[in-house]
Amino acid sequence: MGDVVLFRRLLSQARPYWPHVAALFLLSLLSSPLSLLAPLPLKIAVDSVIGSHPLPHVIVPLVPEAIAHSPAVLLAIAVGLLVAVALLRQLQGLTNTLLQAYVKEKLVQNFRARLFRHVQRLSLAYHEVRGTSDSTYRIQHDAMAIQYILIESVIPFISATVTLVGMIYVMTRIDWQLALIALAISPCLVVTGRIFRRHLRRHSREAKKLESSTMSIVQEVLGALRIVKAFGQETREEERFIRRSTEGVRVRLRLASLEGSYHVLVGLATAAGMAAVLLIGVRHVSAGMLTLGELLMVMAYMNQLYEPLKTISRKAATLQLHLASAERAFALLDEPSDVVERPDAQILGRARGTIAFRNVSFAYGKDRPVLHDISFDIEPGTRLGIVGASGAGKSTLISLLTRFYDPTEGEIRLDGVDLRDFRLEDLRWQFAVVPQDPVLFSASIAENIAYARPGVSQAEIIATAQAANAHEFIVQLPQAYDTEVGERGVQLSGGQRQRIAIARAFLKDSPVLILDEPTSAVDQEAEAAIVEAIRRLMRGRTVILITHRSSLLENCTSLVVLENGRLVSHTTGAAAAVAPAAGPAAVRERQATLMSHPAVHAWRQLYPHSEPHRIAPLRIRRGKSEVYQIQGMGQAAGSSVVAKRCRKTDALTERTVYEEILPDLTVPSLRYYGSIEEPDTEYCWLFLEEATGAKYSRLLDVHRAQAARWLGLLHTSAADAVAKARLPDGGPSRYLGHVRSARGRILQHLDNPVLSVEDVAFLEAMVARLHELEEGWDQLAEACIGTPETLVHGDFNGKNLRIQYANGNATIAVFDWEDAGWGVPAVDLAQMAVPASKLSANPDLATYCSTVSERWPGVSAAALQQLAHCGTVFRALAAIDWESCNLEHDWAATFVTNMRLFEAEMAHALDAGGWVGRSASAHAAERTTADRGS
Repeated sequence: MGDVVLFRRLLSQARPYWPHVAALFLLSLLSSPLSLLAPLPLKIAVDSVIGSHPLPHVIVPLVPEAIAHSPAVLLAIAVGLLVAVALLRQLQGLTNTLLQAYVKEKLVQNFRARLFRHVQRLSLAYHEVRGTSDSTYRIQHDAMAIQYILIESVIPFISATVTLVGMIYVMTRIDWQLALIALAISPCLVVTGRIFRRHLRRHSREAKKLESSTMSIVQEVLGALRIVKAFGQETREEERFIRRSTEGVRVRLRLASLEGSYHVLVGLATAAGMAAVLLIGVRHVSAGMLTLGELLMVMAYMNQLYEPLKTISRKAATLQLHLASAERAFALLDEPSDVVERPDAQILGRARGTIAFRNVSFAYGKDRPVLHDISFDIEPGTRLGIVGASGAGKSTLISLLTRFYDPTEGEIRLDGVDLRDFRLEDLRWQFAVVPQDPVLFSASIAENIAYARPGVSQAEIIATAQAANAHEFIVQLPQAYDTEVGERGVQLSGGQRQRIAIARAFLKDSPVLILDEPTSAVDQEAEAAIVEAIRRLMRGRTVILITHRSSLLENCTSLVVLENGRLVSHTTGAAAAVAPAAGPAAVRERQATLMSHPAVHAWRQLYPHSEPHRIAPLRIRRGKSEVYQIQGMGQAAGSSVVAKRCRKTDALTERTVYEEILPDLTVPSLRYYGSIEEPDTEYCWLFLEEATGAKYSRLLDVHRAQAARWLGLLHTSAADAVAKARLPDGGPSRYLGHVRSARGRILQHLDNPVLSVEDVAFLEAMVARLHELEEGWDQLAEACIGTPETLVHGDFNGKNLRIQYANGNATIAVFDWEDAGWGVPAVDLAQMAVPASKLSANPDLATYCSTVSERWPGVSAAALQQLAHCGTVFRALAAIDWESCNLEHDWAATFVTNMRLFEAEMAHALDAGGWVGRSASAHAAERTTADRGS
């Protein structure tokens, strides 16, 4: 690229800042007259103060005749002129520096932005061939050439030329012979510059290329540092870096040698000119043709005459390096994009999701064909699985669909229109992609999820994370959604990154979902969570799935098989199954086995014509109710019913709540399908709607507010329930029973040999604490006076809650009413001070207070706070009583650890409520210390 073309393109790039550049140019021109004035005070001092020569003609009109012959006044004028010129030069320099810094930064920023914008629009093929480090170098380093060329080279070059012309004019007026001698070196400098320029430009290009290559090594090694360390190749990579750097050092040394040689020649030429002027000038002073002051002034002008010549020469040398950078930057801008948006491209709203491949072929190059004559259709809502060996062309097919590339032959249609007829931005908005190796940005988790739709609310981010089964692990991180994930998400595991990518796809809400081996690099536990989230994400969308996992393919309604870039099979409907279908006899046998299951048998007594799809155990533990999931029987299509087998006496409470209380309330509740008693046994079956939705988090304010709002509505609306007489006591008396029960069990098993000295000391202190509580129980009971009695859940914990979203609104689903009762709602309001205890749902008390204030105006916020402290004590006592059941076993020590947590929670609540007493842990510590001392 020629210099003229380069300068024209650089000036075009700087067009928005031409006024600023012009101001810089004028400021630089101002330096010329200031430079001409600089030697003037010296001439006045030598010729007119020390000598008797008249003042220079330029200032004679400015000095009154009366003082023109006073040496003292003339000296003052010379000093004043010297100070004034120095001040003006400094002000000009300061203004020039500030304006220059602004213009340089803005020029570079705009040029880099233009390069970055263009690089993003280049095809993937360009980046795959060239690599990213070369583009990075051109954007970050080569783009800076614009400021050096326009601001630090061209303007000083022009300014130096103007100064040079001014100096020549003034010197000619003083002594034209000396001026001619001084200019005699100019042709030599011009010829030297033209000779060196070509060599400097060539070496500059080579140096830039090697610098970019060296940078690519650094980027490549740091990007694959785990592999480098795993194979112990740090020394080898260091040697590779040094070898490439050494090549660059050699080129830069040759470049420095050329520049140095050029500067030496320029310096010698100017020195020769100075010597010639000094020789002739001394002779002119001796002959009376010049005064001594004029000779000194000429010599000063000689310095300033040669300074522009040196500047021009120096800039001409360094300019070649920056011109080489500008060439590289513009070469990047000149790279054409393989995927071009047509000028008349159509606007696309939300597509229906009909996709058609028509005789599609594609090759990455003339000798790299990948796909051959591919044709198939995808109807809206289809779940298409794509399978094939590695290298069969599966990912390429997806790249063509999203227009990362265009087919070399054939066409792809979306809703009957060729993809190339749509605007690129609109087209790509139709696809939500979950890649095999999810890419996260070096930002917070919330920002990574919101990347699909910048500007969304925190509530929407949380909702999508819950749908992607990511919320639970996110809230356990130190800063939850504000946690920084590191470069490419290295702070997270593979499964966690994948779930963030799924959440991002949820948030984008595109009509077409593309999944590229979404579970290939995760463990079995993470895969289960990811598969569940993916199944949820598939609903209501056209899905294209690349996978080898049968757990995902079994959800597909259509299957495409690729082999060596060719379509070898395309099946739909039942034929898309990846496993052979069972025969009719096997199906009948399996159905008969399913119908004979006790849960299904009981269910069909209520609904004789129903045919469940499957049954799965949810909870089968000794001492607990048996709980099963009957799939395909819920009210909504594809939903499930929970079958719960428990003792008839234990079921009375839940049946009362579901059958007699909840139906009359306005609070959201799960559907109750009925109950069946088993003949000749003490057990019965309860059938309930399955609680679906996101898991509840005690740490999220939005969840705590939802729980508090639901509780407030429940408590106020159930206060007048007529069935309260059939519910057990849910007030302070119930928990006084827990105090006595726990104390008795602890005393009974203190001699368990598996308990350590510290454990026994703690348990003995716990007995003392429980005795103390029983004696002062009236204080806790008094805190409950004044609040109306109502329906109490009794186990209002995060494990029994789900957050459901419908039509953009969140509701809470509550289940497991085994511990329900009638009393003041203290235990439901229990708060947590020790998160590890997981004692309660930690409902927001301010929200609860505002919810109940209309129905219960006499209950103050302070009273509710005190009631919540009391409820925390009750919850802790119930948990301690439950844990004490295990003190007789060999694993008793494990449960003592849990009891310590609950005791700490109780101690905090007692202290906060004003019922201060020493904690069992403090008693135990003293007791253990005393025992060891004795």
